[in-house]
Amino acid sequence: MASVDPTTRTAYGATNWESYSQGRPPYPASLTEIIYAYRRQHADAQWNRLVDIGAGSGIASTNFMRDFKTIHNSDPSASNEAQARAFLPAWAAQHGLDPTFEYSQSTGEDAHTKVGENETDLAICATAAHFIDPDGLVSSIGKILRPGGTMAVFSYWLPTFPGSSERLHDAFARMFEDVVLKKRERDSDEATRAHAARAMERRLVGRGALDSVPLPEEVFEDPVRVYINPPVDGAVPYKGVFLKYWPAGPHTDGLDRVRVGERIVGYHTGTDPEADGWAFDVDKMWFVAFLNTFRSSDQKLSPEDPGEELLGWERVFDEECPTGKLRVVWTAYLVLGTRR
Repeated sequence: MASVDPTTRTAYGATNWESYSQGRPPYPASLTEIIYAYRRQHADAQWNRLVDIGAGSGIASTNFMRDFKTIHNSDPSASNEAQARAFLPAWAAQHGLDPTFEYSQSTGEDAHTKVGENETDLAICATAAHFIDPDGLVSSIGKILRPGGTMAVFSYWLPTFPGSSERLHDAFARMFEDVVLKKRERDSDEATRAHAARAMERRLVGRGALDSVPLPEEVFEDPVRVYINPPVDGAVPYKGVFLKYWPAGPHTDGLDRVRVGERIVGYHTGTDPEADGWAFDVDKMWFVAFLNTFRSSDQKLSPEDPGEELLGWERVFDEECPTGKLRVVWTAYLVLGTRR
């Protein structure tokens, strides 16, 4: 596992984002449309400047690039900024776009100090909020946005396999535990383990991976929480596996920040168009790419020799997926608010 850098406070400061994207679900157009539909409900919604916090190379902002004149990539890592400076203009040119790009290096809690205040129409944070202090993140976004601006924080969780057996789900859980969680506990330093444990707590509290993100009523109006493909029992999938790695003692007290009166919306892939794009077919080798997104560059699994940790999973996959393909479905979460 990569270690947390004490300066940038991230373990993803040296990630190869092109490789990372090959093992993660793309953000579908339906997610963008949920955000846009929400923005259209507010008469003064403008479309000039977007800020992407904890942006990495900026892949999430490409969903919005056609509609915003300025894209600001905010990330604490110099390496990530360098990748963004190469990736974003190239992506824009490939798609016939010419927005203005801005870049800054900052943690999510302090993003406003580099981005500027009251100058932004949409601030997004994509699959990074669990690594950021929730109150600090929301406070910073509140300062970044102009009145009427939109906060959109979104993330996904581990995949599930509809129509597949409990045996296959158990095999996946064991593989993820062996390849990711056990290895992190064994190989990471104390600071990295503490950082990961805190991120885990934020993602497992309440009904969804973003329930730790507050929507303070003195800052935001019209709060909305969206749950895409939520489990029937309301629990985050595989929660029991992660609970094994929590430090002793209660740690979630006060982390569930969902307030009475917040609007809660649920959508399901295959039923609601708002949930389109969160299911697709993968082959066995895709799981190697997925697991590698959690591992440092010098510890990647090889598709040719993935290692003994994957043998049990591969055996179950081969027995239960004779076509060589498996349908994966992602649980995803979105938190929306309008700056007062």
